[in-house]
Parts: sequence; structure tokens; C-alpha cells
Amino acid sequence: MKRKTIVTLLIATIGLGVVACRHPKKLARSSFPAADTSKLPVVKDSSSNEELARFTADMLKGIHANYIDFATFSGKMKLAFETDKKSHNNLNATFRIKKDSIIWVSISAPLVDEVVRAVITPDSLKMYNRLEKQLFLRKMADAEELLGIPFDFQTLQDMLIGNPVYLTDSVYQVVKTPSIISFSCDHAKFVSLFNVFADDYGLQQSKVMDKDSTNAVKRSCELTYGDYTKVAGRKFPTTRRIYVEEKNVTKVALDFTRYDFDIPLSFPFNMPSSYKRM
Repeated sequence: MKRKTIVTLLIATIGLGVVACRHPKKLARSSFPAADTSKLPVVKDSSSNEELARFTADMLKGIHANYIDFATFSGKMKLAFETDKKSHNNLNATFRIKKDSIIWVSISAPLVDEVVRAVITPDSLKMYNRLEKQLFLRKMADAEELLGIPFDFQTLQDMLIGNPVYLTDSVYQVVKTPSIISFSCDHAKFVSLFNVFADDYGLQQSKVMDKDSTNAVKRSCELTYGDYTKVAGRKFPTTRRIYVEEKNVTKVALDFTRYDFDIPLSFPFNMPSSYKRM
């Protein structure tokens, strides 16, 4: 199977010819580091600089203070995606999450209703495609080989809920402007770049790139967060844009229309016996 993020996998299996083809709603992409760095050269990138150490500690504390904690989450969204060869719009998706336990996904389209349903746990991925009558059963331990990324349940959960992914304490290349703070951090297999708002340390954008320079094609995944709203004391980004770049570019647009925290949820999934197992 082609290398894709789990979101792209869920969408791309649909293969709908009845969905209108047009570009997803645009959301501006920011540069890394943030522009206009000459206006406020406050932070110097030096590991021995006490000012940098204090600034970085305060920044990380502020980012972690924005962490969205929850017991359950239910969200509905408008969904669109575009690749070099095709695009689908007017899709609807529903996500239900029980923290650290289960992610339930249903994707539907006009005229044909639900086309994909999936249940993801820390150990397994179960998904069926109604149009193609296909059933996918995978162990999460196989996800790196299946999707071509070191993927786990926690990463997907954080991405859906709006928490930073692949954020570590190994911070460097800190640049501060009046509105945005940019920085990089190290992960075992990645370099992560972040833009956060200078006033409240909320996420504006993050980008994860391969660290291994021997790869013939550099992979990257860029996430943009926007239209924040306050929900039960939480700062929740209601729009997301995802750009996955490898040999080609895949763009995903998520626009939440409903979002509820800590309500009772069910996670129905019946495996159709007549579907072809993939």
C-alpha cells in the first residue's frame, strides 16, 4: 500500500466518483521560521545563554498549559482532500474518541451516506469500505510498514484533538517576532518545526520532517491550526490543514462544525462477513 498518513488512508480508500471535484478551502501557510525576524531579535540561539534557557522553559510551560485534556471527545467536520491526480470535497466525517483507548471514525458523502467506518485502538486498526466491500484489519505495530511513518495511537489522538505532535524538550533555533515564536526540536527520527502565538503560546503551525538525510525523497507533514474557540475552558482549533509531501503532495482540509467534550459515547463496529479482507 502506498505510504500515507492514517487520515489520507481513510479518505483515499473511498474512491468516490459522485463527489464534486474542487479545491479545499484555502488556509494560508506560514514560513519557518516566522517572517520579520529582524523586528525583534530578542532570543539568541545559544545553549549557554541563560536568557534563552529561561525563555525556552517559559515557552514550553505555556505550550503545555494549552494542552487539551479530556475523557471523551465527539466532533463532526466537513472534510476535503486533494492530491496531484484527484480531489474530493463535500465529505462529512464524525470522530469519537475515548482518551488513550479508542478512536472511532465515520466518513460519509452526498447521495451514498456512510462509505468508510474505522475503529482504531493502541493495538489495532479495523476499517471497512462500503462501496468497495473491503475490510481492513491491521495491528498497530505494523503501522510503520503499512503507512511509511512511525505512527502510533497517541500521535493520531493528539493531531485530531489539536495538541502538538512530536514536541520534545530539545529546543533550538528559537526566533521571536512580535506575534509569532518559531523554534525547532529534535525527535529520534524527525526534526520538528513549530510556530506558536507569542501572546498565549497557542499552536499556529507545525511541520515534521525526516531527519535521515540518506532518504532519496524527503517526507514532511505540515499541520496548520486556525479559528480557535473556547470550549468548556479549552482552546480548541476548529480548522486544520494538513500538507503531506513525499513524491507528491496530499492536502487535507478539516473544518469542525460540532465539538463536544466529556459526554457519553458509543463506538459501534460490526465486521461484514461478506466483505473481502485486505
